[in-house]
Amino acid sequence: MNIALTGSSGLIGSHLLDDLLKDGHDVLCISSSNSSHEDNIFFYEELQSKEISFKADFIIHLASINSNLGKSDIPLEVELLNKALNCMEYLECKNIIFFSTIKVYGENSFDSNFINVDENFPQNPECLYGLAKKYCEKTLIGKSQEKNFNYLTFRLPPVLINHPKSNVGKLFQLVEKGFPIPSFRIGDTNERSFLSYDLLLHVINEVINEGVISSSKILNLSDTHPISTNNLLRSFGESISKKPRFIYLPNFLFKAMMRLNRLQLILCRLFGNFHLSNAKLKKTIKIPKHF
Repeated sequence: MNIALTGSSGLIGSHLLDDLLKDGHDVLCISSSNSSHEDNIFFYEELQSKEISFKADFIIHLASINSNLGKSDIPLEVELLNKALNCMEYLECKNIIFFSTIKVYGENSFDSNFINVDENFPQNPECLYGLAKKYCEKTLIGKSQEKNFNYLTFRLPPVLINHPKSNVGKLFQLVEKGFPIPSFRIGDTNERSFLSYDLLLHVINEVINEGVISSSKILNLSDTHPISTNNLLRSFGESISKKPRFIYLPNFLFKAMMRLNRLQLILCRLFGNFHLSNAKLKKTIKIPKHF
């Protein structure tokens, strides 16, 4: 297949690019910051010049301003999507895979409402990144009806890639280095959804192998079973034959920290609940049982 990929220099995109090439796909990378025709990397504007003969079966839009957006960056995030959509015309492409975020629903919470969140859950983004992706999803729906193309929007939780640039990777580094990890007992029982990179790659391959997106959908893309924060670190430790060393702090300290807004946000990110349902995904795409 011919694949046009945005965000190929990012953490997920660089892994995906390598795997798509290994699988024999022809990949054209679209970039805002780099152009190297020898490496098949082109600016968005270069594609609009109509001087490139590449015809894409799919566009995979991973590119993003970043996850720590300022208010003025929200229109830029939508504009980035619009650039990718404009490229569809020049690449004669009718299928786009768009990566959104579970932050369109909100943030981690100690509320039990954030258990088994499906695609019909109310959208209530609390951060600017989630708000930007919400606007992007709305733009994508409108443009697909106007220009007659199909899309798959995947709402992603944190992706499990062990890299120091990712928040999960920073936690994994503590385990790798054998540092004591301060934690609370709630970290043994909270329910958080993550996405293994292997599942992400499997889903992309399943979609691409069909050759076409048959109907537009929005899907939660996550591993089936949630995991607590502490058990996630234990699981990673097992994979590298290292046992994490937890220092359990007293519960009264947790309650005291919860009274301070800034600390409450940090605790919620680390130990809150956010359990996605991927039932709709499983009805749409073949998913191996071990995921």
